[in-house]
Amino acid sequence: ESETLIEGLLQNGRLTFDQLVGRTISKVPEGTIRPAREEIRMNFNKLVYARYVERCPKAEPYFNPQEDEQSTAARRRVPKTAEEVLSLEQKVVNTATLSDPERFSEIPYGMEDASKTNDCPHNAVAGAKRKHRAFEVDEELNSTIAENEVLWRVNFEKFIFCLKKKFCADRKKPKLKVGTHPIWESFFEANLTDKDTNSVTSSTNGILEKLGQKEGTAAMTIGDIKPVLLDLQCTTSDGEEFTFDLRKMVEACRNEEIESLVKKKYGQEAFTIFRLLVTQGCAVETDQIIDTTILDKQIVHSTLYKLW
Repeated sequence: ESETLIEGLLQNGRLTFDQLVGRTISKVPEGTIRPAREEIRMNFNKLVYARYVERCPKAEPYFNPQEDEQSTAARRRVPKTAEEVLSLEQKVVNTATLSDPERFSEIPYGMEDASKTNDCPHNAVAGAKRKHRAFEVDEELNSTIAENEVLWRVNFEKFIFCLKKKFCADRKKPKLKVGTHPIWESFFEANLTDKDTNSVTSSTNGILEKLGQKEGTAAMTIGDIKPVLLDLQCTTSDGEEFTFDLRKMVEACRNEEIESLVKKKYGQEAFTIFRLLVTQGCAVETDQIIDTTILDKQIVHSTLYKLW
């Protein structure tokens, strides 16, 4: 069901929960038991809680430029520049953007059956009952709005982050020593936050907890973990939390791919020069390239001309 829900959002872009329910039920083969609406809602809320699905930004955000205007009368007489218009657009975008609690607010579940409500003690005060009924109405209204009016979409930031983690984890695996694969996998599984999409940070306790769930690694200690993480270029400031920079890893892999293409098309000399330029990360004088690579001057000049 979760796969069908994600598929629906990917194919259609934005849908209400009610539309997703209809689509999910229509996908069930004939002769198979159709899932209940509450069951679909439970799976949908799991996706929202895991931040794979989010609410869409406000369709009609309220923004009054006059209220936001803080410039002087003299400045207002000056014609508005393109930069100021862009700034105004950004303010409108910021107004439409939801906060994280709003973006990932789950659909409220329906209140308990009336039969369960009748089980309360006979001495319950009438005021408390009225408040309870009012609360039920509010919850029902919120649930109805979330199901029929709110538009939902896939949180692509989450999926891109997951793909980054998988790519970096798989890229490092061939270089891992025997017996260290579970530590590397547990490090990614124990990630503390998804807000930073450029790095993975995990605590040693979280890594040990994940290792305890794997076969043959339950007896591992912090002393077994730390050397492996440091060897894999993870950084730490206190020895309790380790961080791996995904951005650097992706950039290094991208450079390797480009270097491979340069070598294949232009030869070993071009590969050597290109790698030097990538390593330096800045402009390098021709004479310095000749001295560093120990290549003939004419070869360097002709190769640079090809790479230009």
